[in-house]
Amino acid sequence: MAIENFDEEGLLKVIKTFELSEKITKLTWNWNNYSDSIRQAHELMSQGQKLFLEISEYEQRMGSNLSMYQKNKIDEAVEDLGKLIPYMKNKIMPSEIFEKTD
Repeated sequence: MAIENFDEEGLLKVIKTFELSEKITKLTWNWNNYSDSIRQAHELMSQGQKLFLEISEYEQRMGSNLSMYQKNKIDEAVEDLGKLIPYMKNKIMPSEIFEKTD
């Protein structure tokens, strides 16, 4: 019988991912109610970039000690976060559209 390793750090990565998902959802739903939604979106994307780096470093460090359950939970949380990005992208309207002509 294989021993599953669970650690608090992995759980914290999932929690941080859900917290970021919540912030992106709130921004998307209330886009017009934010005084500077574009700045807020930049901040959230920066947080996401740092989180993805943390998760990658964690997975590399843990290696085979990371249980499949924990790995799957982290992957699912990251996947769910990624599903929110298109909704935010739909809210962003470029101020000018440049067409490239040949």
